[in-house]
Amino acid sequence: MRNNTVAVVGMIGMLGLSAAILQGQQAGQRAGGAAAVSDAPTNKAAFWTNDDIQARWKDNEAKHVINSRLFNGPTNISANVRIVADDDPPLTHDTTADLWIMTAGTATAITDGDLAEGGKSIRNPVKRTVHAGDILYIPPGVPHHFADNKGFRALLIRFDIRAAAQPAVQSGARGAAAAVPDAPTNKTAFWTNDDIQARWKDNEAKHVINSRLFNGPTNISANVRIVADDDPPLTHDTTADLWIMTAGTATAITDGELAEGGKSIRNPVKRTAHAGDILYIPPGVAHHFADNKGFRALLIRFDTK
Repeated sequence: MRNNTVAVVGMIGMLGLSAAILQGQQAGQRAGGAAAVSDAPTNKAAFWTNDDIQARWKDNEAKHVINSRLFNGPTNISANVRIVADDDPPLTHDTTADLWIMTAGTATAITDGDLAEGGKSIRNPVKRTVHAGDILYIPPGVPHHFADNKGFRALLIRFDIRAAAQPAVQSGARGAAAAVPDAPTNKTAFWTNDDIQARWKDNEAKHVINSRLFNGPTNISANVRIVADDDPPLTHDTTADLWIMTAGTATAITDGELAEGGKSIRNPVKRTAHAGDILYIPPGVAHHFADNKGFRALLIRFDTK
């Protein structure tokens, strides 16, 4: 069922890790090997419908599999459809950061502090109740754990921080970019659904297309995004876009070639995008949205080199 609320999100930061990094938490299954996962395409867009995403969550829950990976991406990034088991232990990751986008249910996020009892608990943690629409960023080395899970579902975007680059440049408005904080390096960052909703409303009221949550390592950024009717088609030389639709509808026009001096796309692929759909755009691939009706999305942008 289509759902035009941010509960669909309620986020990225998404996408390919080595077996050592997975540490069981990211494995496609609790028992046996993870299912084969496709690499992100390099010359065309990839698209997952809300129906597909919902089916993955249901399958995870039915089979007691905690994770279904959408794809492995460049610069060691991955996007994952995630649940949490009651007996999942606290974890830290040496070189990867997690961006959890809560989509359904509730849980207690237990983060920060220090691992204790041989890694079975976290000493002096920060505890937060997380709901659909909330977003949690966890840097490398920071312990994290979820408890009291009640129908908890999330999108988990994981990315490597070793190939650090300068923060991505993307205007917070049509004009100059607003000051944006860098992602913390030694503690979690948290945005509530109320904050995210307020950012979308402010964007719409002020005709500002973007509100950035943070600039992250490896040139990643997380953005609260709308699309203006007169936004032109775009391509990006070295960055990829992961669009997570949260409300409304639009026609996603991708692939093909820029034409008319960049004003249109020749021979495009057209898809109607709804809340819950996910669209991945590699570098160099033309993309554009039209026929926007209350369109809102989370946009995760990251370097591919």
